[in-house]
Amino acid sequence: MKIIVVLNNKGGVGKTTSAVNIAAWCARLGKKTLIADFDPSAGTSRHLGFDPDVNRVKTLCDYLVDENRDLNAAIHSCSEANLSCLPAEPALSDFYLEVANEEENHFFINREQIPEEFELLFCDCPPNMGPLAMNALAIADYALVPVQAQFLALAGLAVTDDLLDKTRRHLNPHLQILGYFVTHFDRRTRSAAEIFELLQQRYGPLLLQQVIGMNVKLVEAARAGQPILSYAPRARGTQEYGELTRALLTRIGV
Repeated sequence: MKIIVVLNNKGGVGKTTSAVNIAAWCARLGKKTLIADFDPSAGTSRHLGFDPDVNRVKTLCDYLVDENRDLNAAIHSCSEANLSCLPAEPALSDFYLEVANEEENHFFINREQIPEEFELLFCDCPPNMGPLAMNALAIADYALVPVQAQFLALAGLAVTDDLLDKTRRHLNPHLQILGYFVTHFDRRTRSAAEIFELLQQRYGPLLLQQVIGMNVKLVEAARAGQPILSYAPRARGTQEYGELTRALLTRIGV
């Protein structure tokens, strides 16, 4: 199993949209894939039809208070074949802190608890570097960083890069940077191309050449509770995430 953490300290960069749609494409390409929602906002959960305000299913919160700690009970199949979701809910951060204080346990999930049937696990982290993100990084093989095509987003990357560096030095020396990729890329503007060039200079081969452009179908798909490849198979966003996913799988070697 390969575990990929999708994170960025800045919100609004397309992190959840990317995690969901890359995972969905991996599943479509025949990889048994699990996506875990480590974000109390439950964006990934809602995007895949597990809205905690609408349909109550077992979530990470239930797993935390389960004496048997059966992770399988909180894993649910999605409409896309080969794709499953480990959903979250808004109380996740409170539950995590309560359990961690009681048990004096730094992390609530380790690799051994994840069902072996999955080839890939994507972890969608909150837009901060708190304990939930640290748990994901502690068990991960790779970190994948989406970057919004705006100059202000570049400044915030230093925080994310610093966290990844500290994680490798103090927590998980095996963590690798899978890559950086650009989201919200507006091909009509010169600034988007300039940002891509700056990222190319900073990260070199770590910057993926596939970009995710502005696409209203991505927003509609999230609202409909579906990956874009199910909601709008012919949309540009569908093709772009497909190209990005294939490039990532090549890097991982699966």
